[in-house]
Amino acid sequence: MTRVGLIGLGAMGMPMARNLMKARFALTVWARRPESSRAIRAVGAEVAESPGALASHSDVVITMVTNSPDVRGLVLEQGLLDNARPGTVFVDMSTIAPSVARELAEACASHDIDFLDAPVSGGTQGAQAGTLTVMVGGRKEALEKVRPVLEALGGRIFHVGPSGSGDVVKLVNNILVGTIAAATAEALVLGVKAGANVATMAEVVGASTGASWQLANQFPLRAFNGSFQPGFMTELLTKDLDLALELGNETEAPLFLTALARQLYGLSASSGHSRDDYTSVLRVLESAAGVEVRTA
Repeated sequence: MTRVGLIGLGAMGMPMARNLMKARFALTVWARRPESSRAIRAVGAEVAESPGALASHSDVVITMVTNSPDVRGLVLEQGLLDNARPGTVFVDMSTIAPSVARELAEACASHDIDFLDAPVSGGTQGAQAGTLTVMVGGRKEALEKVRPVLEALGGRIFHVGPSGSGDVVKLVNNILVGTIAAATAEALVLGVKAGANVATMAEVVGASTGASWQLANQFPLRAFNGSFQPGFMTELLTKDLDLALELGNETEAPLFLTALARQLYGLSASSGHSRDDYTSVLRVLESAAGVEVRTA
């Protein structure tokens, strides 16, 4: 039986852990806050005392944490690389800088360990349903080795190129997430200000050339009802847009719309919505226009 270690039991990591248990993998977890692991321990997962202990008896180690320093620290400083056996595959499903993914892949290769950067799209609902899209950078042979594990988590698994490529593709995706959502919010605020009905706009645009996944899914679920319950928090999208802007600087690719979207999400975060869903950027534009875009 493949032994899987999972580090990170937050909004994404916990439902991923549950899906690994449902798929009958032998699961060991570790979280910075011990209380985070109680629920998954109650259904049969082992809880490691440290990242190093987790790595020492795992065939596949998955990390689902916040940012590049977190992943680098786990691999290089907190015992993952020092304690993993040759042949282990590390699968980082966080979204980090492509340069850091390449750095860690090189460090792991010297220990006969594969490092795959495998960020995901689909938010908490995709994590719960096991339907995440997984974008994998690294050796294709390593992906095939861990594919059964990833299939417990994602409905669509893509090998997108060498190390770092998974994170590049994820940043491309999240540039579109951020800019399309901001544009959708701006357009809807204009419509309401000018007297149009929210539900009518969503229906008509959804059947027209302005249709988008954001309008069809995120806005009805999280914004039009005024809940803004996080599927993907504003602070995380802001982090990803920062990574995209850094990559743009590295590659000398202009990112004018990304920079503007980053300003809007930064304003949303500083207005108290950092841990709300990213569609709460709507609130910034509503406040400026003096209207609300709601169906209820």
